[in-house]
Amino acid sequence: MLLKLVLWFLLVCEFALAVSERCHPEDKKVLLQFKKELKNPYFLASWNPNFDCCTWYCVYCDKTKGNRITQLFLRNSVPDTNLSGPIPPSVGDLPFLEQLTLHKFPKLIGPIQPSIAKLTNLTHLEITYTNISGALPDFLAQLKNLNLIKLSFNNLSGPIPASLSQLPNLASLQLDRNKLTGPIPASFGSFKKPGPDLILSHNHLSGPIPASLGNLDPQRIDFSRNKLQGHASMLFASNKRTQTVDLSRNKLSFDMSHLMFPKKSLIWLDLNHNNIYGNIPVSLTEVESLQHFNVSYNNRLNGEIPQGGRLQEFDIYSYFHTKLCGSPLPPCKK
Repeated sequence: MLLKLVLWFLLVCEFALAVSERCHPEDKKVLLQFKKELKNPYFLASWNPNFDCCTWYCVYCDKTKGNRITQLFLRNSVPDTNLSGPIPPSVGDLPFLEQLTLHKFPKLIGPIQPSIAKLTNLTHLEITYTNISGALPDFLAQLKNLNLIKLSFNNLSGPIPASLSQLPNLASLQLDRNKLTGPIPASFGSFKKPGPDLILSHNHLSGPIPASLGNLDPQRIDFSRNKLQGHASMLFASNKRTQTVDLSRNKLSFDMSHLMFPKKSLIWLDLNHNNIYGNIPVSLTEVESLQHFNVSYNNRLNGEIPQGGRLQEFDIYSYFHTKLCGSPLPPCKK
C-alpha cells in the first residue's frame, strides 16, 4: 500500500512539473548541452533538468515570446569558479537570445565562438574579464540588431574590423583593455549619426585618428593608452554633445590654440602625456560643467592659462610638466 502511495505521489509530481513547465523544450535541451560543454561547473548547479529552466540562475524567459530564452546573464560573483574552457558552441542554438553576458570568468578561453553569428536577434553582447583570445571576428557585423558590444578586459588581438561600421543600431563599442593593434578604422566615420560611444583604451592601436570621425557626435570617446599619432581636432566642436574625451598617453601632436569645445555637455577632458602644443584656448572657459581636466606632460604647451570658467579650480598637477603659467600655476614672467 505504501509503495502504491509513493508511486502515485511521484506520478502527480511529474504531471505537475509537466503542466507548470514554462521553458521551451528546445531551449532547455540547448542549455543542458551548454552546461555539459563547460564540464558541468558548480556555478550552474541550479540548471537541474528536473526543474523549469525559466527558474534557473542567470536565465530569463520572455512570456510574450512563448517563454523562449531571451537573456543569458552569466556573471561570476565568487573569488573562484570551476567554469572553464571555450565558449560553448551550443550558445548559437538559442534563436530568441537578445542579451548574452559572460562576465568575470578567468578560465574562459579560446576565440569568440563563431556560432554566435547565428544569434540574429542579439542586441547586447558582453564578454568581459575573461581570457578569450584571438581576433575580433568580422561576423559581428552580421548581427544588425546589436546595440552594445562590450568586450573589455580580455586578450583579444589583431585589428579592429572595419565592417563594424555596418551595424546600424550600435550605441556603444567597448573594446578597452585588450591587445588590439593597427589603426582605428576610417570606416567608423560612416556609423549612423550620432555614432556609438567609442571606448578603445589600453590597447596597442597606432596611426592617426581618422578625419572621418569628425562626422560623429558620440557622448564618450576614450582612446587613452595607445600609440596614436597626429591631431585630434576633428573630435571637437562647440555644437557637439560630447561629454567625455580621453586621449591621454598617446603620441598625439597638434596645436590646441584654436579648438572649440561643447559648452553645455563636456565634463571630462584628458590630454595628458602627449606632444600637444600651442596655448590653452579661451573657449575652454565657456565650458559650463567641466569636472576633470588634464593637459600635464605636454612639454610644448605654453602661454597663460585663461582666466575664468573652471580652469582655476584644477590643481597644479593638471598642468604639470608644461610651459604654462598663471593661476593655479605661478604668474607669468613679464
